Amino acid sequence: MPALPDQPYAGLRVLDLSQGVAGPYCAMLLLEQGAEVIKAESPTGDWSRAIGYQTEGMSALAIAYNLGKRSICVNGQTEAGRDLLRQLALRADVVIESFRPGVIERLGLSYADLSKARPDQVYVSVSAFGPDGPYAERPGSDSTLQAMSGMMVVNRDARGTPRKVGILLIDVATGIYAAQATGAALYRRAVRGQGSRVEVSLLEAAAAVQSGAIIDEALNAGRSVQALSVPAGTFETEDGHINVTSLHDRMFAGLCQAIGQNDWLADPRLSTATGRYAHCEEINSTLIRIFRAKPTAHWVERLNRHGVVCGKVSDYASFLADAQVKQQRIFAMSEQGGPCRVPIARLPGTAAPGSQEKRSPRRGEHTRQILSELGLDAARQQELFNAGIVQS
Repeated sequence: MPALPDQPYAGLRVLDLSQGVAGPYCAMLLLEQGAEVIKAESPTGDWSRAIGYQTEGMSALAIAYNLGKRSICVNGQTEAGRDLLRQLALRADVVIESFRPGVIERLGLSYADLSKARPDQVYVSVSAFGPDGPYAERPGSDSTLQAMSGMMVVNRDARGTPRKVGILLIDVATGIYAAQATGAALYRRAVRGQGSRVEVSLLEAAAAVQSGAIIDEALNAGRSVQALSVPAGTFETEDGHINVTSLHDRMFAGLCQAIGQNDWLADPRLSTATGRYAHCEEINSTLIRIFRAKPTAHWVERLNRHGVVCGKVSDYASFLADAQVKQQRIFAMSEQGGPCRVPIARLPGTAAPGSQEKRSPRRGEHTRQILSELGLDAARQQELFNAGIVQS
């Protein structure tokens, strides 16, 4: 879909050399605000295409983080392929890469190389651990950073065993932080006419996204992070589970009224957050017994009536079917071609369907189209195909 003229990044050209989730998601967020994004892939394609269940080279990751892009497949191991990539890079206002140290230099596409010819370019590097230091050359992933950043410990199970959060939270957060930093760099360019380099790592994103919990542990003299309040947790109901949080004294009073525990209101031991911390086992054991006696819908209605934060524990199918989700048009079914028809979430902060009407590209799907835009005629294009320098 062409960008709408009133979108903030309309007319902006982005070359996405990155793979996986964080870099591609950064590029896609720019696209959602109007930028044109070309995704340059190697002959084997972005490695995310082969992660998890996939059909016709399209995995969930390949779809979710590449909506609306055009894909060209170039063999950067050849001199002609590197020349094509350089041409694409010099046409771009923003270049995004996520290579291990040294790779981008061998391709001749480093910030030092490109900034000489395009001093106004914004150059975005996404890495696992940052550009220097003892871990700079290590491979790293979302799981790696969840492990080393404390996130698995915070998410430990009832027996204290560290657990990974089941989604790629650090990868996605890194993509969002990278897009935010890119936006700031583009603003600087608009005001001062200067390009710049943006460097974002999974390491710093893992730290930033957990800053509240890290500070909480520091304030508690190194003790493990506690729940923000008591009660706060997930409880079994007659037909499922409900998550309930009592954020402050007034909400605890509302909880007492909703569940018929009015004697707690008169109990001086439970009148403060500190007191409730000290008696959390007593409170939670009572709530376990009470919540099991009625279905989830009953408790959601009663707790909301008394101003208590709560939510039914749902799977993805229930979430998509939720009345509020439907009212807000959060999801729309997107035709991705072939057998792929999937629910796509609307970009937060936008009212238009946006990504829901876009399709993610197959590997090299737009190779010929992009080569034509570079001024290569049909004969030259065929030579490149025959030599294995480009693929479609």
